[in-house]
Parts: sequence; C-alpha cells; structure tokens
Amino acid sequence: MKRIFCALPGILVVSVLFGHEMVRDKASVDLGSGKVTIDYGTPKLKGRNLDEMIQPGQPWRMGMDNPTTLETTVALDFGNNKKLPPGKYTLFARADENKNWTLLVSSATAGRLDPATVVVQAPLHFMKEDKPVEVLKITLEKTGNSASLLVAWGTYRLHGSFKAA
Repeated sequence: MKRIFCALPGILVVSVLFGHEMVRDKASVDLGSGKVTIDYGTPKLKGRNLDEMIQPGQPWRMGMDNPTTLETTVALDFGNNKKLPPGKYTLFARADENKNWTLLVSSATAGRLDPATVVVQAPLHFMKEDKPVEVLKITLEKTGNSASLLVAWGTYRLHGSFKAA
C-alpha cells in the first residue's frame, strides 16, 4: 500500500507534463427522417506542417485520440451508387500524390484502418486557404435533402457531400 502512495505523485507529475487534453467535438445534421453525427478529436496545429504530417497514400483519421466516428439513423447516398446503411462507422481521409482526396468510411469502429472494412469511398474536394485554422473543425450543413461535410485544419479544406438515400 505504501508503494502505491509513493508512486502516485510521480505518476501524476508525468501525466501532467506529458499528457494532453483530450477534447472532442461533434457535428450533427438532421437529414431526411434521421440524424447524422460525426464525433472527433480536435488536435491543434501548433506550428506543424500538414504537408509533412499527412503522407500521400496513407489514411488520415481526421482527428486525434479515439477514432473519428460517423453515426447515422438514416441510409446515406454518397453518389455513384455508394450507399451507406444506418449505423456507426469510422471515418478516414486519404490523399494521393496529386492531392486528390477520398473519404473512407469503415465498418470497424475502433483501431487502425483495415482496407477490408471500407464500405464507402467518396471523393473529397481539396482547397488550400491562406488563413490557417489552428484547431481541427468538422462541420455538417444541410442543403435541402443533402448535407455538406467540411473539414478545416491548417490551410487544408476538404469538402464532400451526401444525401438521405
């Protein structure tokens, strides 16, 4: 018992010095007869270079700590017959060498991306802005029976859309 009490102050100091604040945010939109919610961690850029952090061909989990999740109570249509049934999924994005981005929706709800679990791949439009966004922000905005997805971090802006199926 004495060992635990002796070790506890050291553990607390280490966690304060090396830990980081786990902040989560949500984006939601009512769509059709249901609701779509994205839950994600909100990393800060802190002077880092996104071009160095996000490598072409590698999945980016669009957040920090726990996986970024999409939960929908209504079936979604990402276009070109890419339909997603109601449920909970993880989201990733991937860029190629030419900055062509793809949204990857995985049926796995934890861990790293396993390509076998990708159930939808949809294009994302990429733009680079002059004014950087320090804290990652994901927004969902309703337009009629469709919703737009915007991911903003640093000078990167990724935009996609889907509608109720």
